[in-house]
Amino acid sequence: MALLGWELRKIWRPALLAAIALIGLVFWQIRTEFYIEHLGSSWEDEIGLANRWLEEYGTTIEPAERSELDGQLAEAKAAFSAQVAQLDGAAEAGVRDWPSWLAWEDQYNEDARAERERNRDLYWAVHSNTNCGEIEALETFLERYDRLAAGDASALGHVADWPDWVAEWETRRLEEAAARPEAFGFLPGGVTSDTNDFFHYFAIWCSFSAALLLAPTLVRDRLYRTRAMLWASRRGRGVLGAQMGAALLSGLLLTLVNFAVYLGPFLSTDALTFWSCPMTSVWQLAFPWFDWTYGQYVLSLCALTVVLALATSGFTVVLSWFSGAYVAMLLKLLPLVFVLEWGLVPWVMEGAGTFWGDPARLLGLPGGEWVVAALCAALALLLCGLVCRRQRRRDLL
Repeated sequence: MALLGWELRKIWRPALLAAIALIGLVFWQIRTEFYIEHLGSSWEDEIGLANRWLEEYGTTIEPAERSELDGQLAEAKAAFSAQVAQLDGAAEAGVRDWPSWLAWEDQYNEDARAERERNRDLYWAVHSNTNCGEIEALETFLERYDRLAAGDASALGHVADWPDWVAEWETRRLEEAAARPEAFGFLPGGVTSDTNDFFHYFAIWCSFSAALLLAPTLVRDRLYRTRAMLWASRRGRGVLGAQMGAALLSGLLLTLVNFAVYLGPFLSTDALTFWSCPMTSVWQLAFPWFDWTYGQYVLSLCALTVVLALATSGFTVVLSWFSGAYVAMLLKLLPLVFVLEWGLVPWVMEGAGTFWGDPARLLGLPGGEWVVAALCAALALLLCGLVCRRQRRRDLL
């Protein structure tokens, strides 16, 4: 344990940590901060309705409660009539209630550009100062709800057009999910989409920061000729195992630090309101492969991020072992970063656990993202083990 502690102190150098923190601050500002500050901002009307329904109905709306939504729609349209009456130019344009607004909006979209420019102020005034977005969201929900209640499973999500076997696979999943009560959930699809976007970039940062931390780890030993002293005895060769273990543990610890820094603001958003909501929602944009709740989905993305960070840590420390100088390590690190941060990690995280994810389609297996990540982590650990074994068996001469 004393040796492990000493190796950990060698890795966690203040100057290197300060540099990683500075890079992390820049990454926060240009990437992840946007998805935290604007989580669900494009879906405010759906989120507002969902928050209200959580208090009234729980996490799903039963068919017996469906008629109550008609009353809510009628109230929303009556409120719209009162709101639009307060807008300058609305009455003159013939906009007095919801049907007249729809007719005016259709004509606006068909008008020539010059005519649209003259009416643009009224168009945006209605969108900004009335509840038209709420009405549209409610009507969309009711239309999909009724289709689902009538047995149309396609109301739950979009099925891929290619290849045919994927479309059949996804259709079967939708039909199975439509038979469960959770299908009548109302988790806004934008919450799931923005959550996936956040973890997409968060996983990239966790992987990249682990590579930065561990890249110099074993290069330093070669520069200070520590390896030659270790090779002089069989017992000294076992130190490499402790060094590898310290490096992998450091990668995991840094990931936990990133979780504390990045997930704190994420957990402070309204997303946690939907923690118990089923992912199989009438509003879902990217339908999930599993009958998860939103909270379980978030935890699964956290686990996927940890596994990818562990894989990066393993690959980085192996490259560090085979590097004789910092420049050589940098030249090896650049291709690794390119493959992981611009290739593997985004590919695995994009749409993870949903119909949007490519690994599941490639492997023909729901949860393919976790299989790919686990295989990468296993390969990294295997390489670390092989390096340690080769060190122990190296000829003393």
